[in-house]
Amino acid sequence: MARILIVDDEKCNAGILSLVVTQLGHEPIEVYSGQQAIDTFVDNQPDLILLDYMMPGINGLMTLQQIRQLPGGKRPAALLITASQLRSVEEEAKSVGVVGFLRKPLNLNSLKTLIEEHCGEEEFKASVIT
Repeated sequence: MARILIVDDEKCNAGILSLVVTQLGHEPIEVYSGQQAIDTFVDNQPDLILLDYMMPGINGLMTLQQIRQLPGGKRPAALLITASQLRSVEEEAKSVGVVGFLRKPLNLNSLKTLIEEHCGEEEFKASVIT
């Protein structure tokens, strides 16, 4: 069972993601801001991060960059979830190490596939699902 950090400022969206994670037999950890994700990361050391891109304060990519700079922490795979259709967001996501990119509205089968693909692997391949 993997521990999966879900970061989304919309509690309803986080709840749906949490339900999918639970159905797959993994442990969801819900937080509702980038700062909460950073604060939660150290104590929970998740195996995967599901990040919303557009959040007030610290966006998903800035959150991931700050998590990756934490001392002594592991470097879990991260999947970015966004409603943005801008190609530049996808390119920026790849540049900071995001391994999967999902656009809203989410295809739940694609989400499940990416979660299973990236939980527990040592090396991650970039995946883009539109």
